[in-house]
Amino acid sequence: MIALRCSPSTLVQHSKFDTVRQALRSIRVKVLMKTTIAALLLSTAMFANAAEAQQKIGVVNFQGVFQNLPQARALETTIQEEFKARIEEVQGIEDKLNEMREKQQRDASIMSNNEKVQLGRDFELQESAYQLKVRALREDMNRRLGEERDKLMMEIARAAQSLAQEMQYDLVVQATAVAYVSEAHELTQEVIDKMTGN
Repeated sequence: MIALRCSPSTLVQHSKFDTVRQALRSIRVKVLMKTTIAALLLSTAMFANAAEAQQKIGVVNFQGVFQNLPQARALETTIQEEFKARIEEVQGIEDKLNEMREKQQRDASIMSNNEKVQLGRDFELQESAYQLKVRALREDMNRRLGEERDKLMMEIARAAQSLAQEMQYDLVVQATAVAYVSEAHELTQEVIDKMTGN
């Protein structure tokens, strides 16, 4: 055990520092409390002023607009057309695998061991090539679908903004950001109509 030798004056200095630290901590807490209260009062005042100004606020369900657009329903078909050649290639490999599987089952009794081994190897090679092509195709199709979906969502945002300006709304928010909206402030159908030409 190590004995600490401190003079009584050193102990008094340490206790003074502790007292100063506690005082500083107390001041910081008081300043933080005052700042927090001031911020709350300021935000309350801002919301009260906004309510008094009778701002025109609208709400748009972007996902609802997306799901009801014919352009969105056509996206998958468009992507499948874009990747048609690769889809057919994958289907061709799948057909070949099915033929090899059938041959393995059908001709197993009349095939030599070498033929069985060779057919098994060919099948494994084709199957691994098939899995790689399917994975790459799926990833590329999902990427392109995401790109096209993002473009359409940007068009929806532009249409909502344009509609808000035309109808002189002060603020338009996404439906996911609010818990409740009255039908008078709901703009989803108007955005759909604007994008479909109705």
